[in-house]
This record gives sequence, structure tokens and C-alpha cells, in this order.
Amino acid sequence: MDVLDLVTALVLWSSATATVAIVLLVVWWRNRAFMASLWWSGAFALMSVGRLLLALRGHVADMWAMEVAVALSLAGFALSLTGFSVLDKLKPRPWFLLPLALWALGCLTPFFAASGSFRIMLANGTAGLAYVLHVAVLRRAGRRSPARRWLSQIFWFAVGLNVASLILAALFPPADFFSYRFAAAALVAGLAALVATAIAGARLLVEETEQGLRQLVETDPLTGALNRRGLAQRFDGMAANGRRDPPLIAMLVFDLDHFKRVNDRHGHQAGDLALAHFARIAAASLREGDALARLGGEEFAACLPVSGLAEAVAVAERIQGALRSTPLNVAGRPIKITASVGVSTRPRLVATLDELIAASDRALYAAKAGGRDCIMTDDDAPGAGERRLRPRTYSAPQG
Repeated sequence: MDVLDLVTALVLWSSATATVAIVLLVVWWRNRAFMASLWWSGAFALMSVGRLLLALRGHVADMWAMEVAVALSLAGFALSLTGFSVLDKLKPRPWFLLPLALWALGCLTPFFAASGSFRIMLANGTAGLAYVLHVAVLRRAGRRSPARRWLSQIFWFAVGLNVASLILAALFPPADFFSYRFAAAALVAGLAALVATAIAGARLLVEETEQGLRQLVETDPLTGALNRRGLAQRFDGMAANGRRDPPLIAMLVFDLDHFKRVNDRHGHQAGDLALAHFARIAAASLREGDALARLGGEEFAACLPVSGLAEAVAVAERIQGALRSTPLNVAGRPIKITASVGVSTRPRLVATLDELIAASDRALYAAKAGGRDCIMTDDDAPGAGERRLRPRTYSAPQG
């Protein structure tokens, strides 16, 4: 590929990235809440300008055609990393600027002006580092999906491509980028990575949109807990793993004690705060993979896999203890919130959601009749001859 063809390829690359930037800007314009799209639009815009400046070498000063061109591309990487962080509701980190900082430092060294191979090696090294940071940011969120796996694989391919270009520039030192014999192959492979990234990114946008819609449909807007539909979905997932340990599914049904008094004495806003307060405390006391749902009014349910009834009761006691030790503060006044709990367990292979909730409800009614702020169980464990409702030995002092 001669110089003219290389310039054409760079212009085409610049046009492609500019098109992606415009599409992402339109996506943001139609949904202003999706801020990640705006960050990514800025990232592709900077990369587009950087490639265009490189193509204009000979028509603009060398500093603009190399130092500024690569710096813009690396700044685009920093915006892209910020976009992924915003998408996952994480804070951007200063190390997103590390590749750009290394490039700036390299530009100040004597080797930069004296060696074309050093410039190419530094450009590829910093770009490879930027792709590694993208993989790290994707893993940082702890979320898994097909689109995220594809993006990670594409980023690793880009890392390999940049490392290979760095090594080849060291073994076959070119005078500059346009005399670099592997520039054409690097551009073609890079363009393929860009297309794959755009496709995977589009799939990621679809996944995030579907997840947002699912969250609207399956969660309670006041507390952030699941609603009944969301609980049914999570329960089905737990039951589908019926042949795995632990063998039981537990249902803990909570009812906030004397909730009407909170509304009557402190107002309905305080009642809403009490519901959200309980949901936060209960969610913090559960494990990843457990499900917390608001069944309606002041009644909540926690669904979780357990090894035995005692483990389920221990979780209920932990939530009760955290609730007692953390009073709700409304307008500077502490409000004590307690909960009665009904607990039941069933084997995963035969458990049904309705049966578990009904069994826990029976235990809950017994807990409320037994003085509230205590735990009762529907003791219908596998092999038991009959159902026995019995109070736990632990109960909070009544004051």
C-alpha cells in the first residue's frame, strides 16, 4: 500500500469513527439519561480528528500530525473509559489518563524527535495500555453479559495487535509511520476491530435498554426492592438450580410492626422513609444472589437458598438485629422500627413460590399473635410428619 492509499485508509477510518460519534450523539439526544452514549460520542469524535490529522501529514505541521493526533486519540480512550464507568454507575478514575500522560512524557524525551520507530512503539504501547484499561473497567463492574464478553475479547485482540506492531517497529525500525511496512496491515486489522467494537457496543446498548425496562417492570419504585413479578423471576432462577447445593429454598416474610402508628404519628412521608429504610437494611444483610421483594404495603419477603432451617432463621435474626440497632431518623427524631418474621423452607426440586409464601405467612401471623418483633417458623422440613409452628428462643425485649 503506497502513501496515497495509506492516506485514503486514514481518511476512511476518520469518516467511520465520525459516523459512529454522530450515531452515539443521536442516541444520547433521544435519551438524555443515557450519559454513557455522550461520553462515547466524544471519544469517537476525538479519535476521528486524530486519524484525520495523521492523514494530513505534509499539509499540517509535524507536531499536529503526530504528537497532537495521537494525544487526541488517547484522550478519546479516556472518554471511552469514563463512558463505561458512567454506564455501570461507578466513579471515573484518574488512571484513565495514564496512557495520555505516558505519551506526553515520551514526547518530551530526546528519543522521540530522533527516532521514528520510537514514536510508533510509544503510540502502540500507550494504545495497548488503553485497551487493557478497558478490560479492567469492564471487569470492575462485576457484571457479565454476551456483549461485555465480546467487547473484552475485541479489546484483547486490539492489545495483541498493538503489541505486535510495537515489536515489529522495534525489529524493523521505520523512518516514520508512512514508511512503516506493516502500517497497512495494522490499519486493516484496526478497522476490523473498530467495526467489531461498534457491533458489540450496539448490542451492549440493547442489553442495557432491556435491563432498564426489566428493572422498571420488576422493581418497586419506592424501595428499590423487587415486586411480586420480579420475585417470581428470581425464584424461578433459584428453583432451576435445584440439583445444586444448598438443597433448600427459604422464604422470609417480614411485616413492619405497628406501621400504621408511624403513618399516624409522623406522616405518610415518614412511612415511606420507613419502608425504604427497612429495604436498605435487609438488602445489606443478604448475600449476592438472594432476592428481596416488597409484597405490598409494609410486607416484604426475602428468598434465598439455604442448607437448613437454622440458616434461614439466622438470616432473619441478622436483619432484625440490624433493624433494631439502626433507628430511622426523621427530622432529627429517631423512630424505632421493628419487624415480625415468618420463615419457611422447601426443597428446591419441589418448591413453589405460592406454597413458600403461604407457609411463611402462616408463621408470620403466629409471630404477630405472639407479641411481634419475633421470628416464627413453619417447621415443615423434609421428612417431618406434621407442620409445627413454634417461636424462636430469641425475641427482642418488649419496651
